[in-house]
Amino acid sequence: MATAVTRAWTFVVGGVIARLRAAEMGRTAAALSFTSVLGLVPLFTVAFVYVARYPLFQQWLDALERFLLKHLLPGSGSVVRGYLTDFTAKAANLQGVSIAFVVITAVLLVATVEREINAIWGARGARPLWQRLFVFALGIVAGPLLIGAAVYSTTWVIEASAEQLPFTSHALPYVAPAVAVAIMALAFTLLYALMPSRRVPLRLAAIGGLFAALGFEVAKQLFGLFIARVPTYQLVYGALAALPLFLLWVYVSWVVVLAGAAVTATLAEGPLRRPRGARR
Repeated sequence: MATAVTRAWTFVVGGVIARLRAAEMGRTAAALSFTSVLGLVPLFTVAFVYVARYPLFQQWLDALERFLLKHLLPGSGSVVRGYLTDFTAKAANLQGVSIAFVVITAVLLVATVEREINAIWGARGARPLWQRLFVFALGIVAGPLLIGAAVYSTTWVIEASAEQLPFTSHALPYVAPAVAVAIMALAFTLLYALMPSRRVPLRLAAIGGLFAALGFEVAKQLFGLFIARVPTYQLVYGALAALPLFLLWVYVSWVVVLAGAAVTATLAEGPLRRPRGARR
């Protein structure tokens, strides 16, 4: 039994490393970081401006913004919030051509993510155009709204529980990180299940999503310690220190995302693969 477990772990670790090497993880993460900074900031800015006109979506987006700043941007939330406010004020003046440019940039970002994840999977064939358009639309439009709805509903349940059951307030510092990991695991699971141009078993996507979410949380804690203990960036860049730190964090985030994709792809080829024709 122990030998089988050791063999399985060796296979998974070796497979993940081999896939990340083949996909040139460092270069890929850097390219995705540049593309995401170029595409996500304008996209989220326009989304906050136009979707926030509807009261229900406004609550979801507010919850999503608080979640992102608290859990995804260690040490630079206040600075990024200021930039986001400034971008949002300027985005309100965007017209047709500018909005079209932002949407095209976002589509290119999703296409880049799709290509790199397919490279990790070793998938060569392209999916039908209508499927690609569906995945792109889901990632660009529905994705942030669904995650915002999940964050908002979860936050509401936790706050309501704390009001009705006062003793649960002592557990909130422990419950909140677990909820954050669960929400991130859900988002990563959807990414790994829908993005590759081949069928991915949901249970394997969920394992990869949980791995990425836990890795993301560990990376966030280590990154926060790095910011607190190594003030090099503050000494060199001064007031602009948040910018290189933010770019570095985006790079680390993409490394985690690619690692989760490699875990999912390796499991699909290895010990957790089910025989053809077996019930899923």
